[in-house]
Amino acid sequence: MLCVFDIETIPSVSLCKEHFQLEENDALKICERSFEKQKEKSGSEFLPLYLHEIISIAAVIGDDYGQFIKVGNFGQKHENREDFTSEKELLEDFFKYFNEKQPRLISFNGRGFDMPLLTLKALKYNLTLDAFYNQENKWENYRVRYSEQFHLDLMDSLSHYGSVRGLNLNGVCSMMNIPGKFDVSGDLVHAIYYNPKISQKEKKEIIDGYCQSDVLNTYWLFLKYEVLKGALNKEQYLGLLSDFLAKFPKEKSYSSVFINALEKEIREFA
Repeated sequence: MLCVFDIETIPSVSLCKEHFQLEENDALKICERSFEKQKEKSGSEFLPLYLHEIISIAAVIGDDYGQFIKVGNFGQKHENREDFTSEKELLEDFFKYFNEKQPRLISFNGRGFDMPLLTLKALKYNLTLDAFYNQENKWENYRVRYSEQFHLDLMDSLSHYGSVRGLNLNGVCSMMNIPGKFDVSGDLVHAIYYNPKISQKEKKEIIDGYCQSDVLNTYWLFLKYEVLKGALNKEQYLGLLSDFLAKFPKEKSYSSVFINALEKEIREFA
């Protein structure tokens, strides 16, 4: 089973306020000042992992052969819930799935960001992720960097394990005519989440939808990578794309963009 996953985070305003010794009380101002202070310190606005809060986890689930099954978000036990699931509940739901199914993980920078943050948060809540730490096979397990059968981090693999710098999902997808980030980007998530003028329901729909679009991009990129390696031939690739298109959600904000791109890819390579 495949699990193409991604997480979305925001700055934890309480931790940022304490860490940077800020006097502001407005959440957006705390975020802005935190980015400024972090840039002064490190040259980058990117905050240390321990200052992030996870607000969304999305995944494309596929079978062992790469066939698309579904896309969605973890922490959706209450279908009509309009507010965000707590960080702890999100982790519990994802970890339950991970420990039980032990899927092959597919990500873009999952080794460099998502999994390190998820495991740090597991420490915070005293949660168990035993499947991730299972090392019965010394050379083939989730934590072995070069074991693509357990965790394929496409950013790591496409950059030849750090030989090339500056790859990002949007840039790589744009080159390949995969939609990429077309309406929201990761650096805007906090501005949406902390915007008092947007309802909780709308915030959740926007951010969960954005997280889903990222894993859909990553799944399509994964199929192309399988062609590159010779694991899929042209006919198999087009067959998986056609199945992907047939099962693609029709009512999402990203639907038309992806459907048009898929139809174009199938038409041009058929």
